[in-house]
Amino acid sequence: MKKYVLFLCLLLVVGCGFKKDNQVDTKLSFYYWRTNFQLDSLERSTLKDLEVERLYIRYFDIGLKVDNTIPIRPIQFKDSVPNLEIIPVVYIKNDVLLNGRVDRGLAKKIIDYINQINKHNHIVTDEIQLDCDWSLKSKDSFFELIEQIKKESNWEVSSTIRLHQVKYASKTGIPKVNYGVLMYYNMGTIASDTLNSIYDRNIGKKYIGALADYPLELKYALPIYAWAIHTRENKVLRMISRVRTSDVEKIAAFKKMDSIRYVVEEEGVYFGQLFLVGDQIKVETTTSEQLLEMKQDLQKASGKCPSEIILYDLNSRNIPYYEKEVWKEIIICK
Repeated sequence: MKKYVLFLCLLLVVGCGFKKDNQVDTKLSFYYWRTNFQLDSLERSTLKDLEVERLYIRYFDIGLKVDNTIPIRPIQFKDSVPNLEIIPVVYIKNDVLLNGRVDRGLAKKIIDYINQINKHNHIVTDEIQLDCDWSLKSKDSFFELIEQIKKESNWEVSSTIRLHQVKYASKTGIPKVNYGVLMYYNMGTIASDTLNSIYDRNIGKKYIGALADYPLELKYALPIYAWAIHTRENKVLRMISRVRTSDVEKIAAFKKMDSIRYVVEEEGVYFGQLFLVGDQIKVETTTSEQLLEMKQDLQKASGKCPSEIILYDLNSRNIPYYEKEVWKEIIICK
């Protein structure tokens, strides 16, 4: 009898010591997407309190000027970088990669410029992430660029992945990178309607059915940002970043129409822009409940937990709008 009890105890200990094959410890990370790198006290404390180990920093964009590829809006480090693993992110405009325009020396230019930024700011990196919404016409050039960067550097290479690139992977192709990051946002059309273009669960579900069969490891990028859409006579005039409902409701000139839309009753300059009477502003963002919903839908569709969830983006204008508990709950694999 004693041997039987000991055997059961051993099974319990061993069983509790192992997770299911599809369960991993999910890490929480952030994107940093501003031109000047300077963290305030809330941003620094958030990184510390959440035990963040990796920070994905947008270094620069690659664009065209008279058919020459150039870095655009490079980051300026105004502050010391936390003791974290830094992953430079380079956004590449799709037209840079279209047939006939590809700069054969682009890989070396990207590597050299990242090395210059790192050296000047005493940063050491061993990975690069390429952010590009490649198309059928540009995919070959993009995949070639990936191979060139791997060949000319010792870095790991990761790539952002859009929803359509998962659903139609047989057509859009799969990049040969160490892992991809599925950008689970910007799902709808920017318009004056009542829909949320940042996140729409019904739209998302139409694209993630193929996740379980996608052969590349995917980490997930989830949105915690907000913006306002300024419209006039149902036409979109502009996007205004980092504007939330509470900001709009402080201004008496805006009258609430529904949960996310407001109409202007008094002409004036608001959020740095001229608004006429009758103009509308729509505020889009996501809630804590929606973040957990996204994580659950992605986990169910893929059949496994991601190794990392990256929040877009680290900013004290975003962090306070979410309950602290959500940051811990979102990385629990269950």
